[in-house]
Amino acid sequence: MFSLSEILGEASPSINVLDIGAMIEGEPRYFSIYQAGAANLTLIEPNENEVGLLHKVFGDAPRYLHCFLGDGSSATLHLTRYPGCASFFTPDPTVIDNFVAIDTGSGGNFEVEKTMTVETTRLDDISPEVEADYVKIDVQGSELQILENATKSLEQVLIIEAEVEFLPIYKDQPLFGDLQIFMRSQGFVLHKLIDVASRCFMPQYFGGNRHAGMSQMLWADAVFVRDFSALKNYSTPELLKTAYVMHDMYGSFDFVNYLLGEYDLREEKSLALRYSEKLAAYPELPKFMLNMKEFV
Repeated sequence: MFSLSEILGEASPSINVLDIGAMIEGEPRYFSIYQAGAANLTLIEPNENEVGLLHKVFGDAPRYLHCFLGDGSSATLHLTRYPGCASFFTPDPTVIDNFVAIDTGSGGNFEVEKTMTVETTRLDDISPEVEADYVKIDVQGSELQILENATKSLEQVLIIEAEVEFLPIYKDQPLFGDLQIFMRSQGFVLHKLIDVASRCFMPQYFGGNRHAGMSQMLWADAVFVRDFSALKNYSTPELLKTAYVMHDMYGSFDFVNYLLGEYDLREEKSLALRYSEKLAAYPELPKFMLNMKEFV
C-alpha cells in the first residue's frame, strides 16, 4: 500500500507523536511515518531497561521522558513477572485465571513479584509542555486517569489510540465504556477497535495457538478521532494531519477520502479525486478493523 505522502506531495505534514507506555512490543504503529522523517517523537516509559531498548531502535532524536504518569500523587506499582503486565492496579485472579495462557499464579505473566511506591506526574504539568497530534497510550488500566489529568495537553490532539479492557483484568480498573464517556466529553468519537485480544476459557484451548482465543473479547486498541460531525472545527492543516495518520497507520480509506474532500473544498484542490483514483487500482482494500490480534 502506498503512503498518503505520494498524494499530498509538498503538503505532507509532520506529525507530533506521543507514546505513553512506549515499551517495545513489535514494530510501533507509527514506525513507517517515523522512518519517512515525518514524525517527531516523545516517548514516555518509566522502565529503564525498556528505555535502553527504545534508544537502540530510535536513537537520540526522540524526546524521552522517564516518569510515571498519573494524577500527581504517589501510587503503588505492581511489578509482574512479565513487565508488560505491570500496573497501578492489582491483577484479578477471579477474572484472569479463567482463561488459557494468562495466569496470576507462580510463573504466570500476571504474577506480582513485588510492589513499590512511586510518585506520578500529571501530563499537563510536564515542562516544557508536550505537543502531540497523535497519542498512543498503553498503561494497563491507567489510561483514563492519565488522560483525565491531561485535558490541556489533549486540546491539540487529533487521534488517540488507547488500550481498553472489556473485563476487569485488574481489580477496580476503568473499562472501555468509562474511557469512551470521557473521550466524548473531550470532543472525540470512537472510530474503530483493532487488535482485539482473546483467550479460550479454561481448561483447554482449541487449535494450534494457545494465545489465539475463540469467543471472549478481553482487550483491544480503541482508536478515537476528533468529532467529524463538526468538521468545521478542524483547521485545514488538521485535516491533512488526520488524513495522513489514518491512511498510513490505520487504513481508514473512506475516512481519509472524506477529509481530503473537505480540504479540497477549502483550498480548491483535487486531492480526493487523485486519492480515489489511486485506490481504484487495488482490487480489494484491506480492512483494518475488529481484527484479532496475532500472537506468536
